[in-house]
Amino acid sequence: MFYGELFALTAACLWGMSPIFIRKGLPYASVSVGLLCGLGASLPLMALVFALHPRSVTQVITPQAALWFIAAGIVGPCLGRMCNYLGVAHIGAAKSTPLVNTAPLFTTVFALLFLQEDISLKILSGILSVVAGVVILTGQNRWEGRR
Repeated sequence: MFYGELFALTAACLWGMSPIFIRKGLPYASVSVGLLCGLGASLPLMALVFALHPRSVTQVITPQAALWFIAAGIVGPCLGRMCNYLGVAHIGAAKSTPLVNTAPLFTTVFALLFLQEDISLKILSGILSVVAGVVILTGQNRWEGRR
């Protein structure tokens, strides 16, 4: 079994449900309230992970690693989630999600620029497929709106 792939697909499935929950909640609260609730809901789970971890966090993480993970938490779960909620609020879950799912394009560009990672033909074809899908979906929405 490919555990990495299983975890990645599980994450995709869970993230795929998120815009549905956001869209259901937005009629009853603002984006900022939704963001606070979403982030706050993560705290008990995070506390449980820390409580059940066999060693103290200070024993398993360096200050440099902590700074990078803090940056990831600010960029992804906080700012990324806020922009996701705003996108769902303004254009809906079905239209905003394909745009959010262009993340592999940006991840690959940033990995190339900042990590000097190699881009294989397989990765390049996957990125082109994602971009082509977004172009098809957004083009289809424009075409359907003109009828």
